[in-house]
Amino acid sequence: MKIMTRFKIYKELTNGISGTKKPLIALSFLKLWALGIGIIPPLLYAYLINSVMIGKNINKLWAIICAYILIYILLTVGIVLSKKFSNRLILKYDIKIKHMLLKKYTTIDSMSYNKFSTGDVKSRIENDTVVVESFFTDYFLEFYYDIIYSFVLAIILLCLNWQLALLSLIFIPMTFVVVNFLGKKTKQAGEKLWKINTKYETFLHMTFQNWKDVKINNLEDKLFEELNVYYKKIRRIWFLNQIYWHLGLSFSFFQRNFITQMFLYFVGGLFVIKGYSEVGTVLVFINFYGQFYDLIKNICDSIIRLKNDSVNIEKVIEILNLETEKKANLPIIDGNIIVENLSFKYQDNDEFVLKNISFEVKNGEHLAIVGESGSGKSTIAKILSGQIIPQKGNILIGGVDINAIDSKSISKKISIVMQEPTLFNLTVRENLLMVKPEAKDEELTECCRKASIYDFIETLPNKFDTIIGEKGVKLSGGQKQRLSIARAFLQNNDIIIFDESTSALDSEKERDIINEIKNLSKDKTLISIAHRLSTIQSCDKVIVIKDGFIMAEGTHEELKGKNENYDFLFKKQYNNWYRKNMSI
Repeated sequence: MKIMTRFKIYKELTNGISGTKKPLIALSFLKLWALGIGIIPPLLYAYLINSVMIGKNINKLWAIICAYILIYILLTVGIVLSKKFSNRLILKYDIKIKHMLLKKYTTIDSMSYNKFSTGDVKSRIENDTVVVESFFTDYFLEFYYDIIYSFVLAIILLCLNWQLALLSLIFIPMTFVVVNFLGKKTKQAGEKLWKINTKYETFLHMTFQNWKDVKINNLEDKLFEELNVYYKKIRRIWFLNQIYWHLGLSFSFFQRNFITQMFLYFVGGLFVIKGYSEVGTVLVFINFYGQFYDLIKNICDSIIRLKNDSVNIEKVIEILNLETEKKANLPIIDGNIIVENLSFKYQDNDEFVLKNISFEVKNGEHLAIVGESGSGKSTIAKILSGQIIPQKGNILIGGVDINAIDSKSISKKISIVMQEPTLFNLTVRENLLMVKPEAKDEELTECCRKASIYDFIETLPNKFDTIIGEKGVKLSGGQKQRLSIARAFLQNNDIIIFDESTSALDSEKERDIINEIKNLSKDKTLISIAHRLSTIQSCDKVIVIKDGFIMAEGTHEELKGKNENYDFLFKKQYNNWYRKNMSI
């Protein structure tokens, strides 16, 4: 990313986020307040030396003491108010920036979202925003305050003794040259550290998400080996980053304490001996120069730290600048689905998963999509629900092209129940209410009964208020599917897509749910992607997918025994049904 000025960074970080200007204006006023008051103590100190101690005018001592007390009170009031406005700024911005990032992530298209790993997303929202919050006070307000204050002090130094001021300022350019060099090295190391930390976060997330598989396959030792590899990489880069950082600090310390101050004491002493300056003036000059050099050190530290933290800041700005959906929010009237010449391939894959397929589902019909694993069935479900966008073809639902409307319009019309449902580490009730927050308990009960999971929920310790764990880890595969089906029933959309959503159920539970689906199909459009013959027997239409093509289309009766691709899929199930003396 191109190097940005601090004002440019400020503009990028506040684009679309209000509430930062007023606290910053208040903090700026308080900084000027502190600047004006901060200049007075060294001048009082000079007056104390020259008039009271050297001039022996003891009557003025009480006035100086009162002045010091007043300055202390005024500075304390300024510090308290600064903390108040600073905390208000950071807390408000923290909420708003995280909300903005989440909104960006949830409104970009799936292709853009898939470019980010879990660790990447987590790092940007949780870690990088912490750095961004400190930008306003540490890297923006404090930085420009230090610059203004240092200019004021430089003018004061020149007024006190221009010869001594010019001699002392010759060391400043060397400081910025060294700091700029170390800053570049720090940023390079910071970029490497961010990337490896992101991979590490992703690795940890995947490990915790799949801990059952880790235990079952005895992968603990393998994971610990991989964990140690990450630790070694992070440790090496972090150590290098810290070396560059502390080299800058060491150089500043050495220059101030062993070069600049020794030089000032030596030359200042000569000025007093030769009568070019008074003792009080030289002492005040050294005091002001100490403040001046501290400000230069702060400016240099800010430059190094910003170069290091700019890695995190740029990652946040990258998300803020992502293009989100700008499609129309249009209502879809009915459940008629028309798919024309649809072709799709996944990113970084040259071969198309779906190849010029076309089909139609009328309002109220129940369509079954069958085919071998990898034939493209689930891809059709994802395209119809707006999760992914095809490279070619049109999808019309209720006469509306779904590629021309936003995801909210689609989600109001279509529900999808996946083989691996998306469940959250919340209660049963909260997982259901995500699709309909205003639903009453009676509605929850009815939908759960339809999905044949109500009896199970009643056995839980807290019934509907029982937490089900990350991804529903406390539930079996069938229970997770039934809870997801209940959620689809509660959502009550006109189109429901079942993507292998009964694969983990036994025959009896599946039959109960299929009966409910049949009842729903009187006024809803249903699409079932399944391998079981029992799921598709009563469907109005079946399409057979193979290698991305539609190989056959018709009812179960029209295809059974007449299409080799269809018969191949269900040959074993035919035999089972015959053995049970059931008519097919």
